[in-house]
Amino acid sequence: MTRNPADTSREDRLNEVLLAYLEAHQTGAEPDRSAFLAAYPDLRDDLATFFANHDEVERLTAPARECGLRAPELATGVEGATSSRVRTEFRAPNSALGCLGDFHLIREVGRGGMGVVYEAEQISLNRRVALKVLPFAAAVDPRQLQRFKNEATAAANLRHENIVPVFAVGCERGVHYYAMQFVEGQSLAALIAELRRPKTDSPEAIPGMSTAPLARFATERESGGPAYWDRIAGLGRQAALALEYAHQTGVVHRDVKPGNLLLDPRGQLWVADFGLAQVIGDSGLTATGELLGTLRYASPEQALGRRGVVDHRSDVYSLGATLYELLTLHPPFEGRDRHELLRQIADEEPKPLLSINPAIPTGLETIILKALRKEPADRYATAQEFADDLQRFIDRRPILARPPSFAERFRMWVRRHPSTLFVCAAVLILVTAGSLLSAALVSAERDRTLAEHHRAEDLYQRERQRAEEAEARLVLARRAVDELFRASEEELADRPGTDHLRKRLLRSALAYYQELLIELRDNSRAQAELLDTTRRVETILADLAALRAATHFHLLCQPVVLDDLDLNPAQRTRMKDLTVRTAKQWAECMRDIGRIAPAERGRRAVAQARANETDLNSILTSGQQGRLRQIGLQSEGPSAFRDPEVAAVLGLSPDQRGRIRVIEDDTMYGWMRGASQGKFECSDETKEQSTNERILAVLTGIQAQKWREMTGAPINGPLAPFGAQGYSSPKKSPKSNAKPAP
Repeated sequence: MTRNPADTSREDRLNEVLLAYLEAHQTGAEPDRSAFLAAYPDLRDDLATFFANHDEVERLTAPARECGLRAPELATGVEGATSSRVRTEFRAPNSALGCLGDFHLIREVGRGGMGVVYEAEQISLNRRVALKVLPFAAAVDPRQLQRFKNEATAAANLRHENIVPVFAVGCERGVHYYAMQFVEGQSLAALIAELRRPKTDSPEAIPGMSTAPLARFATERESGGPAYWDRIAGLGRQAALALEYAHQTGVVHRDVKPGNLLLDPRGQLWVADFGLAQVIGDSGLTATGELLGTLRYASPEQALGRRGVVDHRSDVYSLGATLYELLTLHPPFEGRDRHELLRQIADEEPKPLLSINPAIPTGLETIILKALRKEPADRYATAQEFADDLQRFIDRRPILARPPSFAERFRMWVRRHPSTLFVCAAVLILVTAGSLLSAALVSAERDRTLAEHHRAEDLYQRERQRAEEAEARLVLARRAVDELFRASEEELADRPGTDHLRKRLLRSALAYYQELLIELRDNSRAQAELLDTTRRVETILADLAALRAATHFHLLCQPVVLDDLDLNPAQRTRMKDLTVRTAKQWAECMRDIGRIAPAERGRRAVAQARANETDLNSILTSGQQGRLRQIGLQSEGPSAFRDPEVAAVLGLSPDQRGRIRVIEDDTMYGWMRGASQGKFECSDETKEQSTNERILAVLTGIQAQKWREMTGAPINGPLAPFGAQGYSSPKKSPKSNAKPAP
């Protein structure tokens, strides 16, 4: 049965209002009922009914309050009853509190959320009974009322020597009640509380109740003999047999705990309080996943609100938790708040009983821990099996329960993590299917194995030959790349104007070496050689970058560049010293040609270039350094496009690179012809169109935009190319002489 959310919200509001009223009433300040009715007009009818029922019950229980009667938690199974050690003054047998139908109320013996229990006398049969009355707040709650009726109905249909029988059910003046056998004794909750008391304290006498069970238990526990453990096992067996009977009749208790198991002076155990019982097949009140019962003794499926999973095995768990506490005097889980307790019940295993009390027999511990398994399927299948194993323990026969093996513990873990189980099952199915398919194929091909052997051998030889040929080709390719690297180092290292070509060859070699590192990742020897070669190539590329930056030092001798960089006087002074020193180094390098080996000259040049670059960076700001790089690209003109990095950034196609090379050659040869005549003019073919415009015509729009971003604003003045000593301003306008890069 699904509940309307609006009804649930209204019920919650009603419960809050009633709770506020009762709290005010208990403090002695009588609340103004008219104010309550006025403040909650939508709850007026329910409140009026509650006030009427409240007055009637107050009238019936007034004599008990006047005499100061407070009863302990007796053999009534009331959830949350008051402490069993509260002293009580007894009223004479013939002094009644009042009448409720056929019953004279004698005294209150228990109170809880599911009802108030009185000792009473049934007038018609002249017998002593326990009368359970629906409490105040529950009188207007239809769900609580229905549960109260279910309790009476479920218990009335049960006839077992260990179940408290119900004699009558009725409703008098709007007060719902039912009568049951009055069991004089104590609950296991009271027994556990007494056993927890210090040994120096003697059991507290409770009027109307025998202390013999307490004394007997305390004596046997102190002796530590097997009789004590047998007695507890016997109590558990009685409870299990009673629950098995209820389960066979289709009733699940769902609230088994120490407070609902009663022990009379003869040592007989009684199961009471079926207020949360569920009749199999009728789950209308509890199909929404709500948590019912006492959380500390609730099974994992109860605590987690698993719909449709709570069955008779939940009672097995709760009985196991009760016996656990009776044996160790500690509950299985001692979380201090609801959230911690829920987490422990769902995820943690209870401590071994022997770790708390080493005197507990191992067999009894094994039985209790089996009943406390997380998964219902891992517990005793029925309460009868639980009782039978307890009887085997008492008879000193081998029990059926066994401690979980490693495999069982793993299986229980997987059950709590079903996604992992699903993945493993899927993998197992695939592996099994693959194995079966492989077996079928092997069986089908068995007759042709010999015939295929020679063919397979031929295929193997051919594959091996192809692998050897591929390896040989790989060796040849590596040799070719190594030759390119060697030529770049030996043939082009000391050749002016070949830096771009060297860089391109080295980058191609580096890319190939990096691919080889991936292809030969399983060959440790080749890996070491390739890594060493790759580092050498990367070092040479870094040196080339430093040398290329050094070629821009000639720009710092030109006033137009210094003006464009906007150097202050201090920077100009330091820059002049740097350029003079650089010029001397250049002259010394030229003199060393033919006297010092090229490799040594290269190392010196790189070292000087890096030192000069460091000094230059200390003079210029970061913005000036970036601008100098832009001016350097402008000074290189079309030759800048031969730089692999520039070509890569712009994404030049082979056709574009070829066309730009033609423009570069035409510009260079025109400059050389003009230089021989003392002029700096382009050829006749390019007089009408500047180099800048010709190159921009080759580039796409996006490439042209990227190039402008790389070169920045054109410098305002002519630039002498690198190595052009004695360069003088041309006679024509700057636009025709200085050809800044596009």
